Amino acid sequence: MTRVAPLPHHERELATGSGALALARIIDRAVAFACQAVILLTGIALLAILTANVVARYVLESGGFRFAQELPERLFPWFIMAGVALAVQKGGHMAVESVLSRLNRNGARLMLLVGHAIIMASYAVLAWEAFGVADIVSIETSPVLGLSSSYSYYALALGCIAVILTTFALALRVAVLGPEAMPTPDPEETGI
Repeated sequence: MTRVAPLPHHERELATGSGALALARIIDRAVAFACQAVILLTGIALLAILTANVVARYVLESGGFRFAQELPERLFPWFIMAGVALAVQKGGHMAVESVLSRLNRNGARLMLLVGHAIIMASYAVLAWEAFGVADIVSIETSPVLGLSSSYSYYALALGCIAVILTTFALALRVAVLGPEAMPTPDPEETGI
């Protein structure tokens, strides 16, 4: 299968006008908005906390803030999982497409849909288990702030749900438009 330069998602979707594609757009916008907000808020908080702690080490006799290690540990998983979901949306994860490129268009579509179903099922199991572990570790708290250890597991579980939603939106696009609907990341975003 030779890949041609497909139209951007929004132009292809407007051309077909499918209800499934409208649903995919809604899912993508909601997930992107939520993930970008999480990245922005946690990124600013991490930068502010770590910068303030570095300054405090030189200014305060105590050598910094005691909470400055605990809070980043609770915020960083949210930052990472939001980035994971956005990377899925933009096709930024690593993929091996040696078999896919040898299939005809319908075979590639079927393979992608089966792959998406496996991904959604796997992430559903991971999210379920993360919620279970969050419940188990909820009694553990950090020594200074008293924050529950479960927050990190909630980040993992909700990040998995975001990946499921994003993968579902991709599957809808592939089902309606074919394998060309898969996103191709910009080289400057991937370091290629």
